[in-house]
Amino acid sequence: MSYQTQRLFLEKAISSGKLSHSYIFSGMDDIHFSTEIAKLVLCKQEHSGCDSCSSCLKINSSNHPDLMIIMPDGSSIKNAQVEAFQEYIFIKPFESQFKIVIFKDLDLMTPRAQNRILKTLEEPPEYAFFIFMTNNLEAVLETVVSRCQVVQFYPDLESKGEAIEQEILEKAIEFVKSIEFKDVNRVFEFALYAKGDKLRFQIVINRVAKILRDVMIFRETENLQLINSENFTILDYRDHLEKLTRSFTTEKLVELIFVIDDVESKLKNNMNFELTIDQLLFKCIK
Repeated sequence: MSYQTQRLFLEKAISSGKLSHSYIFSGMDDIHFSTEIAKLVLCKQEHSGCDSCSSCLKINSSNHPDLMIIMPDGSSIKNAQVEAFQEYIFIKPFESQFKIVIFKDLDLMTPRAQNRILKTLEEPPEYAFFIFMTNNLEAVLETVVSRCQVVQFYPDLESKGEAIEQEILEKAIEFVKSIEFKDVNRVFEFALYAKGDKLRFQIVINRVAKILRDVMIFRETENLQLINSENFTILDYRDHLEKLTRSFTTEKLVELIFVIDDVESKLKNNMNFELTIDQLLFKCIK
């Protein structure tokens, strides 16, 4: 997902009071983005990141008492830095409802240091909010990852622009067609593609969900104006939409949407990747 998409996701979590204690921002190293999220959380003007309240101004000048940013010291995040974090986080907030710690380059934290933060992640103070940034999620201990909500970023895909976007859209529609015709060979081709790139698969499956929702909307309304604008390059022909609506019952569309929602949830919770794909394909063609 793009930075803007993930920012909107986090803004919604903040405004609805459903913010998790711990997030891993995977695939990004933009400390400014993480600081802007902290600003939203601590802002005194309805979490707007107003840049004018005392909290925002202190963050902008790097002296907010309820925000700590930990950067690698040389080639790693040292045990001493983790000790400082542990002392800091158990002191109640000075000015805010929350106390925030941002770790940049979590993958550069030594395994010993990662193990030391586990207890805090397991039983965080009610006011604690952690952001861990990494470009190498595989280097982070699974025990740490499992205690955080992973927010995935795709800077490489964004930089390649329209070509990648078109490929993703084409793969998504191919998968929908393979379900439509119960084409086992095409389904297994999609499985090989999916297992080759976890990050890209997550984007493709998200697009599949949007396409299925569009088909269901068109089935009920026959109104092209309600169709997701991202899908117009493929789904801009009425006869094609009509064909898909004839191929899927409303019940089947709802079932598929729930299956894909379940897959997205499992991926966010770091379930076994290949097993999740196999379960998806089995449920889609049964």
